[in-house]
Amino acid sequence: MFRKPNCASIRRQRAWFVIVSLSALLALVAIPSGSVVWATPQQSPWRQTIPTLTPTPIPSWVWIGQAGANPLDYAPSGMPDFDQRQSEWRDPAPAGVWTHCGSVAVANVLWWLDSRSEPGSTPPPQVSDGCELVPSFGDWDDHDAQNVVPLVNDLATRLGTNQTGGARGTDVDMMLPALQTYLAEKSLQNAYKVTLTASPSFDQLLSWVQSGKGVVLLLGFWEWQGDRWVYLGAHYVAVAGIEPVNRYLALSDPFRDAWEAREAVLGRSPVSHLYPHDAEMHNDAQYVSHDAYHMLTAEGPGGAVALQSYVPAFAGVPNFVRQNMAQAFEPYLDDYGGSPVITTKIDYALVLAPASYTLYLPVILKGAR
Repeated sequence: MFRKPNCASIRRQRAWFVIVSLSALLALVAIPSGSVVWATPQQSPWRQTIPTLTPTPIPSWVWIGQAGANPLDYAPSGMPDFDQRQSEWRDPAPAGVWTHCGSVAVANVLWWLDSRSEPGSTPPPQVSDGCELVPSFGDWDDHDAQNVVPLVNDLATRLGTNQTGGARGTDVDMMLPALQTYLAEKSLQNAYKVTLTASPSFDQLLSWVQSGKGVVLLLGFWEWQGDRWVYLGAHYVAVAGIEPVNRYLALSDPFRDAWEAREAVLGRSPVSHLYPHDAEMHNDAQYVSHDAYHMLTAEGPGGAVALQSYVPAFAGVPNFVRQNMAQAFEPYLDDYGGSPVITTKIDYALVLAPASYTLYLPVILKGAR
């Protein structure tokens, strides 16, 4: 028969419950700390059954042209993102692979710098050209979408794309002298400075983006074959932004629209547009896919920084096999060995920026006499 508990028994049960709870709590506090891999420091391993998770810091992006600095004439979304898969930008050989990524990446950077120096704010199709860094190749504005193809064709001739001893793509060693000549022809050799850096560091990349410089990267595709590194080929991209807290780099990639295709975890397209689309869509510089990748420390020859998951498998590399090859890495050149992961290293950085001038006090004083 069920017997309803009286007040005295309830008080005794509550007292025992309090005693047992306090005893258990004191026991946990008294247990010494142990060496457990998921432990929070100074905690007992008995109280560490759940790993302590470190939250990912909030991304803090630095974009080329951020904070309202994107020119209305005409780079409203920051670094342009022209596509190399158009016109006749292929290898004339039977392979027919797309080869003009170097010329397209340089066109992105020149377009951005020309737009930033443009004194007016009249976007195309109206003609308004106040900077000579990018000329018009027809009866249209220098920043008109129609100007992209002839600009890239002109740069391809200057950079020797597909013209260096039958090699595919663009030789990185041709970049520096070709652009120096380009600037001199336009009487801009004192207005802009161009440099080539091998194996750029993370800090260098951050500094260049923070100062709004135009940066073209040569990404090298490397494979570890058990006892050696093998060089497969390379691909040019332009830098669109950087995230220093979590170490992400955003690219204007002439061959891929990874953010639009949802192949990249992070990225941006400031002006929405349909996807998929044809290659000519991004000739209007407001339409971009800035694809972001996590940066890692790289080992072996080539760049000191690698992009995580840029090429998750060899399926993404064949277009660039033995293309855009840096002469310094020819001793490592060989065929693909079957590794499921290709390491993508930042082998070179071509940096183009307005020249800075320094006024020295002795000169000023001498002029004042």
